[in-house]
Amino acid sequence: MKSFDEEGNIKFILEEIQKADTFYNAFKKEFSEKILPIIQEFYPDGKLNGELENLLLAYAVAVLNSTESVIDKDCNYPLYRLEEELEAMTRITLNTSPPKGNNDFGEIIHEKTKELMVKHFVAIFDLSSIGFRLLEKNARLYNREFVSNFLAILSPDPEQLNKHH
Repeated sequence: MKSFDEEGNIKFILEEIQKADTFYNAFKKEFSEKILPIIQEFYPDGKLNGELENLLLAYAVAVLNSTESVIDKDCNYPLYRLEEELEAMTRITLNTSPPKGNNDFGEIIHEKTKELMVKHFVAIFDLSSIGFRLLEKNARLYNREFVSNFLAILSPDPEQLNKHH
């Protein structure tokens, strides 16, 4: 048996890390490019600042990590564990209400996020029905977190929060 730290193995590992980094960076870039116009449509007076950039980055990373996690769980967990996970996420999402204000904003961002997930993760098409519902619960939870945090940093006047497009 050959040594694990052989140069060929290290090179392979580094190439795989590079591929993953390239994928992550492409997703985060496209994510921001697709979500920012939605933000600007609903909140044209909102400024793109470091705080918003960090919030978008955190949202993109949460989507990446949770999508990969659900795909992995769907492939490797026994059915009862998937069902437990779905039950837990259902309880969590029931206990987190949508942010106050413009619900269209959150829904449009949620739909765009799901579009990007499907575009970048072909394994989503192979998810079981439980895996797919678990993915939706995760996406919904991170969407609510993003919208709440966004509205908190934006601090628009109350009139703008209630404005519907």
